[in-house]
Amino acid sequence: MEVLVDLHALKHGLTEEEILYAGKNYVRKQHRRAPKEDRVVVVALGFCSDGRLVQMVGVDKWYGVLIYHAMTPPTASVLAEFGLTGR
Repeated sequence: MEVLVDLHALKHGLTEEEILYAGKNYVRKQHRRAPKEDRVVVVALGFCSDGRLVQMVGVDKWYGVLIYHAMTPPTASVLAEFGLTGR
């Protein structure tokens, strides 16, 4: 599966390489409906090569996943969505 990074995903200070690493080495992933949109998005948690946990949101495309949001640390709501607690 191809993982691509949209420029918007870089706004929280992660590099494209860090996001790609976390996206290709995710530990949890699930699909959910985007609010007010007719598409299904992918929410994932993955680790950077330095061990930081990264929250990613993307969309499935015919060529793979396009990540358009990435940040570290993950929000409490995303951790709770995956059944994890704390930060």
